[in-house]
Amino acid sequence: MLEAIIHNLINIGWAMLIFLCAYLSNVAFSLYYNIKILLQPFNRDKAINSALKVAAFLVGLSLLCVAITTLPLYANQIGWAIPQEYSDLFADLIILGAVLVVSCKYILEAFTKFKNILEYKEEPKK
Repeated sequence: MLEAIIHNLINIGWAMLIFLCAYLSNVAFSLYYNIKILLQPFNRDKAINSALKVAAFLVGLSLLCVAITTLPLYANQIGWAIPQEYSDLFADLIILGAVLVVSCKYILEAFTKFKNILEYKEEPKK
């Protein structure tokens, strides 16, 4: 059981790394777009909230994935036999599904901001 949990934790770690890359790329493009193009001032409170949000996502999604992927293992321990292939598939789908949805959201936002940066044409000064 411990070996399966460690394997799931490694998979969760990779999924969290993908999420973090997607989120931070969106933050980077947003900072440039909002400060340099939209000429908005840097908002410290927004940055702190963003850091708290990513920490909550990392901890929350990790704990959710651990809880859901260990459930079939625990069921087997107490005598509810779940075939191993179902347990493995269940664990992989939960890890991918939970993190994929959130990561895709931030990847889409990052691409949109990137596209806006590339398409921006500075108006000539008069």
